[in-house]
Amino acid sequence: MAAGVPTSYAPPPIPTPFASADHVEGAAIEAVDIGGPAAPPDRVAFLDGIQRFAVEGRIGLVPVIRGYVAAAVLCREGGVLHVADVEAEEFLVVPLRHLTGEQREALVSADLPIHEPVGAERAHPIVDVQLAAQVVEERREAVELRVARRHLATSPDEWLVMDGSIAGLSEASTAEACVLGVIKSHETQFLAGRDLGVALTLPVGHRTSVFGRGAGARARVYTWYLRLWPWEERDLLHGLVRIERAATARALAEATTVSRWLLAERAPLAAPDGRWDRLLYPVRQVETYLRANAGGWW
Repeated sequence: MAAGVPTSYAPPPIPTPFASADHVEGAAIEAVDIGGPAAPPDRVAFLDGIQRFAVEGRIGLVPVIRGYVAAAVLCREGGVLHVADVEAEEFLVVPLRHLTGEQREALVSADLPIHEPVGAERAHPIVDVQLAAQVVEERREAVELRVARRHLATSPDEWLVMDGSIAGLSEASTAEACVLGVIKSHETQFLAGRDLGVALTLPVGHRTSVFGRGAGARARVYTWYLRLWPWEERDLLHGLVRIERAATARALAEATTVSRWLLAERAPLAAPDGRWDRLLYPVRQVETYLRANAGGWW
């Protein structure tokens, strides 16, 4: 047996490794041949967001983190992308409970909004930064949702492809618009046993049966896996994305049609991005636009 690769680092635990699902299209998950790529609709909008943070300094032991988040919608019409909406936000994240009143007053000179992370009662040089990173992620998600809702309000009948889950949108918003979520990461597994095996070994150009997910305050959505590129001799997750759409009869009926034109969005390649096998090219263009407008963060 060949020697393994030594490692001294274990990735952090996945917050939600498992979640429930229910069968919607058939009694079990099956691989569905979608019949190859098809031309996308003439007018499609794409949404993505970025987040960055840096430790600007410390007040005693307390870190002062500067965060930046932005989101944009680029609309493609006649093969040309143009900016439909964009929003950016810069702020500080500081555990104010660890500062004196005088130290808090000193932060006002930064002239930036201040957000306080919820968590550890005692100062911790690593945990404080981790909690700040969670705040940055939450702010990015909030900006993405605001941009998405504005676009849906002005273009309710236009396809909107979001990078990530649509579950944060209200059920009414997702039901009234042609909103698709394309999820590149697979930290949370909704399937198990044979169903999971079918999903993770999908051939290229195939989708799984549609299944339902959603719990708690988040809207229930229909979802399915789609293989964009062959995984053989690579990794089970290579070229695998999960699609989300509002839980409607229309979403179920159009699962194959939608999958076919999403398959066409593989080209041009999103290289040299390391996520090229799961990153749709127009979504990469949104991210490229946001980076170009991020000023000193790049």
